[in-house]
Amino acid sequence: MTRNPSNQRPILTIARSPISLMLEIAAVAGLFCIIVITLQSWPNLPNSIPIHFKMGGKPNATGSKQLIWLFPSLSVLVYVAFTVLRQFPHTFNYIWGITEQNVAKQYQLAVNLLDWNKAEVMWILAFIEWQIIQVSLGHSAELSVDFFSVVMPLFLVTNGLYFWQAYKAR
Repeated sequence: MTRNPSNQRPILTIARSPISLMLEIAAVAGLFCIIVITLQSWPNLPNSIPIHFKMGGKPNATGSKQLIWLFPSLSVLVYVAFTVLRQFPHTFNYIWGITEQNVAKQYQLAVNLLDWNKAEVMWILAFIEWQIIQVSLGHSAELSVDFFSVVMPLFLVTNGLYFWQAYKAR
């Protein structure tokens, strides 16, 4: 165990669990999916696509076809950021103090949360991209907001479980 001079927290290497590996595969699959659906739909997209939607999912602004690459680009950026960030749990802000007794558990919980959130965000972005493409091609008149009634509670549960487990491990 090495100490980090900036905040005096131990620097530990957190191994990937089987669930973490599955989440990594899910995140990569989501990233792959968003890139593939964008590449496949590119030739069929009109020159102007919806780029902004009202709360109910109806498009209310259009923009250049090139803007369809926004979510794939953002997905790559978020994927890389989460992957790099996972390597530095000693730099995270924690609600409860890090001690010699809880350091390994708190770090493990924090990187688990990153793994879950990375997979969730990749698939959320993939779904939004797919929905924009569907609206752009005229296969749908609006974004499906029903998806978010499932995804947002899942996201809240994931994060809520982290806080509960981190509280217990303090």
